[in-house]
Amino acid sequence: MDIREKAPDTESDQVEFQVIDKRQFLNLDTIEKTAIEEKPRYPSYVEELMQKMAEMERKFVEKKEHIDQEIARTKARLETEFQRRLDLEKQKIMLPFLEVLDNLQRAIAAGPKGTVEHLMEGVQMTANQFISSLQSMGVEPISSVNQQFDPNLAQAVGTVKVTDASRDGIVVEEVQPGYCLNGQLLRPAQVRVGKIDD
Repeated sequence: MDIREKAPDTESDQVEFQVIDKRQFLNLDTIEKTAIEEKPRYPSYVEELMQKMAEMERKFVEKKEHIDQEIARTKARLETEFQRRLDLEKQKIMLPFLEVLDNLQRAIAAGPKGTVEHLMEGVQMTANQFISSLQSMGVEPISSVNQQFDPNLAQAVGTVKVTDASRDGIVVEEVQPGYCLNGQLLRPAQVRVGKIDD
């Protein structure tokens, strides 16, 4: 407030005051037009950390998507490779059996023309070829006749009475041969075991 005093009037001893108001009043029109500056909710270092965290999360999501895609491609590639190798192994296994089948068909075709001896000779040769094909793949027959009965390698399907005590518990007859594949039991032999009369 500015109060100015005028010189006293000689005619009258009254003092006049003049008041000048310098207060600024709020103009609502200018407030609406002026953009209110938003103050940050957090200190600047916290905002920087939040930005870095958001960037790290974005990179993490991108990397995870990339890894998931790579895993899917690798899985598909491995499945394809496994199937290809499986097919190759099947071919290796089947080729020797096709040769045996060819020989059996030749023996059948020669049956009416030849003698029984020739037919039996051809069948025996085919059986020998079959056995050698199995052996080339690691299949070996289990020798069980005249051996002590071993329940790990053979299955008893019956007993045979024996009079000699030394033949008790010994395999006296093989009903069906057993086989091992690379030292592991493939099929147990079915045998009859000697049992002494009490």
